[in-house]
Amino acid sequence: MTSADHHLLTTNFYSTFPGEEFLTVSLPNYARERQLIIYKIVATVILCVVVMPVLLATKQTAVKDIDAADGAANENAIYDDAKAINKGSKNKKKRVKSKKSSQESTTETTTEETTATVINPITSNLLNILCIILVFIITFFNQNNLFPARTIVQTPVLTREECSYIIQMAHEAAERNSEIAKREKASLILEQTELVNEEDISSKSQSDGNNTQTFTPEQIELRKLNSIIKEPTGWKKDRHSSYPTTDLNYVVDPFTRDDRAYLAGKLNARLTPVIERTFGIARGALRASDIFVVRYDATKGQPQLRKHTDGSHLSFNILLNDEFEGGGTRFHNRFDGSYVDVNPDVGEALISHADILHEGLATTKGTRYILVGFNSIDENDPLTGEATNLSIFSSWLNFPWMQVRFKEGFEEGTNTRLSSTNVDNWEDSRYATSLFRDLVEWMRWFCDQYSTFQRVKLVDRQDFDEYITVMDEANIKRNEEEARNGIEPTRSSGHANWFSGQQLFVG
Repeated sequence: MTSADHHLLTTNFYSTFPGEEFLTVSLPNYARERQLIIYKIVATVILCVVVMPVLLATKQTAVKDIDAADGAANENAIYDDAKAINKGSKNKKKRVKSKKSSQESTTETTTEETTATVINPITSNLLNILCIILVFIITFFNQNNLFPARTIVQTPVLTREECSYIIQMAHEAAERNSEIAKREKASLILEQTELVNEEDISSKSQSDGNNTQTFTPEQIELRKLNSIIKEPTGWKKDRHSSYPTTDLNYVVDPFTRDDRAYLAGKLNARLTPVIERTFGIARGALRASDIFVVRYDATKGQPQLRKHTDGSHLSFNILLNDEFEGGGTRFHNRFDGSYVDVNPDVGEALISHADILHEGLATTKGTRYILVGFNSIDENDPLTGEATNLSIFSSWLNFPWMQVRFKEGFEEGTNTRLSSTNVDNWEDSRYATSLFRDLVEWMRWFCDQYSTFQRVKLVDRQDFDEYITVMDEANIKRNEEEARNGIEPTRSSGHANWFSGQQLFVG
């Protein structure tokens, strides 16, 4: 199969959204929006660079005085000189007479007028500035940019039975985690007999304000193992340093290969098409930088999570059960201080750009489980360099995407300067990192100011089952078509990366 055939096939699949008939809201048509942006930019450039200069140009006439007789007299003098050489002194008198005649004729002049069409330099500069401003407005003040920035999308992804199965997976992984931690703790204590016991470590930790620098590496490892063993047993409690959650990661924690394959199949069929339709992001551009199951416990462990943003481009969380009270997610609007509380149905996902400020509300009774994904949006796969077909309208012409990239540049540059006095790259310099920081803040302000802060529920509750069936059938058809045409399930062919190369320790 040729690359052109491959492109045609993937375009046919992505041109329509299988669940369009079930949508309860009108979503942007990103293909049409982006075409209009291009047309408007071209028209603006033609208007400002070609049409307006012609209309605003003025005709200016230049007047020039020409001494026509001077030219003729000089010509006669040269001619007479030549004749004098040949004919002697007789001709010399004639030459003198000719010179005198030419001197008298120099008083006769003619006037030449030239007309030119010119544009005032100030007007030209103003047109250039106007062109830049209009191109900026056309590029960023549109649905392609403003709708995804502050919209929270609520959509069904899993059935209730599938959610229960994922919770069961998590409990089995937690049991395996606990057994591993107990064995490693016993082995560590046997090897390091001088280690203090668990109670001593706990009291010392409290007196030192949890300063791990006062412990040896073996003591730090023992504390981590004790954290896993304590209730809820087998669950990690310290994997996210800035905003810790009680969770299990699908890669580093002992989920099985079948567990990951099961989840990937559901997300590929039902989540990536929705993200493509609602955010305009190519399916293959999605890469989970962290995907994990979180539990919020009313009486043991962690009941809530304070206000924060996520360390990624795009985030989702899927409610896995409803045997609890309280809970839910509160999304905050920085612009006016308002907020919206969202309590989805079991199996529904909340998808949003990661920079939206949010918090996990307190679970007051029982245990609340959610599946969370922090997703990077890649132009190229960071491990293989493979292109993901991400549109420039979803990357360098998209403020939320650029904001994350500049934030990464700021953090990397700052860390480089802190760890080394020799900074070779310009992007690591103090001036560059300051610029990146300012751009991040300005883009955040722009999105808060001009994007509509809203929650949209895509599918009515009574249509969940039929909608999921349609999405699954479309995914089966796609997989069969790709198999017949010999297309590998890669990022360039439109398949998200859920488990490879995750950033396991995120802030």
